[in-house]
Amino acid sequence: MISAFQAVTDRKLRTFFAVGVCALALAGCGGGADSVAGKIISGGQKPIEISPETFAPPVSCPPLQLKSNTYLIMKYARGKQDDPDALLYQATVEDWAVTCTEEAGGGRRMKLGFSGDVTPGPAWKGGEVALPLRVAITPGEEAKPLTSEVLKIPVTMAEGAPSQKWTLIEEKFTIPAGASVKVVFGFDEGRRR
Repeated sequence: MISAFQAVTDRKLRTFFAVGVCALALAGCGGGADSVAGKIISGGQKPIEISPETFAPPVSCPPLQLKSNTYLIMKYARGKQDDPDALLYQATVEDWAVTCTEEAGGGRRMKLGFSGDVTPGPAWKGGEVALPLRVAITPGEEAKPLTSEVLKIPVTMAEGAPSQKWTLIEEKFTIPAGASVKVVFGFDEGRRR
């Protein structure tokens, strides 16, 4: 005589084997993740596609160097240099960063970021300031720069305004394939770098 426990257990085993046989049969018919069996096994979810670039090592960037004594501009009213009451504004470079991406042909494109502050002085009457930041890409200390350009950073300040934060992000500079360079930058009020 078969006990109730054995009857239930036998029924569960038969059902399990039947489902397994059906799944195998379906897998043989369609194959792949789009088949019925594939959908049953994966729970109906499509596989997640991940770009191989996700695991690629970062593209190396050249070092950034602030040129000596170019982090500060103090602009005075004409003919009143170094008179504290004639100070129009004072600007500083405080932070900088760079990231690079690879270009076709092996070159690299830089994304440069710079930021700082502009503080109006006692003689400031309000308006816009165009801060001149020179960026030069050089292969060595005494070598002629591959590229050298003054970027104008517009900052608008009202008379008696508090210090204003400025930010510049520039992506136009590229480095040729295989070149070993550094990026030298700083405020440039007309002197050649």
